[in-house]
Amino acid sequence: MGVGNVLLLSQVIAFLVSFLGSFFIFIPVSLNLQEFDGHCLLGAKGTWNFSGPTVMLTDIKWGLHSDCGFAVFIGVVVMIISVLFIIWQSVYLFKNTDSSWLDAFVTCLICIIMCLLLFICSLILSVGYNRWCRTLTGKYSPFSRCEDTEMNEFITDSNIYTRNMFSELNMAQFGAWLCWICWLVLSVLSLIKVYHYHKKEAFLSSMNRERQRLLQRVGHTEPMVL
Repeated sequence: MGVGNVLLLSQVIAFLVSFLGSFFIFIPVSLNLQEFDGHCLLGAKGTWNFSGPTVMLTDIKWGLHSDCGFAVFIGVVVMIISVLFIIWQSVYLFKNTDSSWLDAFVTCLICIIMCLLLFICSLILSVGYNRWCRTLTGKYSPFSRCEDTEMNEFITDSNIYTRNMFSELNMAQFGAWLCWICWLVLSVLSLIKVYHYHKKEAFLSSMNRERQRLLQRVGHTEPMVL
């Protein structure tokens, strides 16, 4: 198997992993938004209230809805782009051919852009979750670990269901960082492919110049291509 086919196969595998990982981003975040009545947990803060028979979290300042919306959006975009690239690259792999230099360059740009967007998405999920977790386990909190809150109702709003939030947000973080790693690898592979094409073009140009020089030496008068 040639170098081009190895790179192509590696790209298809990375796109497939990215496609599967995207479901771990937008599905858990969407479910969490639904269970928390449309409120975003990322970066949310609140105050523990001991006045009632049970300790409850009150005066909650929910996180920005755009943070959760961005995570859902990126997850869906990653899923769509990944499946399109899987089909596109699999056709080349099946035909035992490779993409053109322009296709490789466009793929490289898309991979770098998606890598940056996924890095931002992963940071938003991780930082937002850590802030919410510090609120749940901070001063006056009855919980020592964030995962302990899953089995307890600590918010007075009856429309909010807290039982799955820990699992959902951790799955979203896992999916985001997994996809980021995939697109980081894809960016590197795309850069290698673009460099390979550039090196190949430079080699062909050098061979053409040498051919023209040899032709001139044996008496041909064809113009030398620079």
